[in-house]
Amino acid sequence: MFKKILPIIFVTLLALILIGIKVYPTLKSKYMAEENVISKDAGSPAKENTQHIDQVKESEFPFAMKAEEDFARKYPTQFEIVKKMYFSWDYIRNAQGVFEYGDESKGEVAHITFHLDLAKMSNKADYVKTKNGKVVEEINLLYKDGIAIRQKPNQGLFTKDTDMNKQNHYLSLFNDVVINSEWYTLIYNNYPDWSYKEGNQFGMPVYQIEGVIANSTSESLAGPFTMTVSKETGALLDLKAYGNSKEAILTLNLKEISINKGIEDGIFQLDTSGGQEVSNLDFNISGIENYQEKSGGDGP
Repeated sequence: MFKKILPIIFVTLLALILIGIKVYPTLKSKYMAEENVISKDAGSPAKENTQHIDQVKESEFPFAMKAEEDFARKYPTQFEIVKKMYFSWDYIRNAQGVFEYGDESKGEVAHITFHLDLAKMSNKADYVKTKNGKVVEEINLLYKDGIAIRQKPNQGLFTKDTDMNKQNHYLSLFNDVVINSEWYTLIYNNYPDWSYKEGNQFGMPVYQIEGVIANSTSESLAGPFTMTVSKETGALLDLKAYGNSKEAILTLNLKEISINKGIEDGIFQLDTSGGQEVSNLDFNISGIENYQEKSGGDGP
């Protein structure tokens, strides 16, 4: 009897957990969880303002302590790179690109194609996660006119969300490794640990950054790293962190990108015909493979 009800208990607990989760299936949380650095949510909640495109952000860069602000004044040029990454939405009207992101040493890679129009508050992305070359998850996203549609084409499922409180989440979903990237934290408040030179990449001026990540910044990524940042917009164009390995353990490989050059008409469409609409919760649970077999039960 216990063997038969175990899957039911498992799914029930999983459902309760997923109710409050904003599903963003990237590998970022694996490394960001332990970061002993400032985050976008540091301090008290930001009030809405009209100074920045991302209105939930603070009007000024959110230093955690005055000592950090004083330290930034000693390295004004380097801090400006950090600040531009943090407020990158202010410099980007639209962007589209193709990139791969993940832990290649473990064979975990996310392949993403995205189109973002901040003037029209629209985002379209195709996300494919592979493990050792095998596709393990595929999600298509469309956010337009305040409606978010997530689709799993290989399962014939889709779900809709009209919660306006999640607008920033859906505008950033799948593209925020490059746009509005939280990886500014790797170069924040540790300015003596890295240097930069100016160059050109993807037809735009860039900062080419090289240095060492200290344990105090990230225990899991501590070691050499390189980063390329758009000088004009703060977009993250390349990232390689090596840790203790000779091969990069965290990589962002940008294949192509276009910023502020417009997006073709008709891009923001998603065909869900023939698919089954399910709740957000059921959509999230559908990503758990073979839970019955893993629990050893016969299913509910």
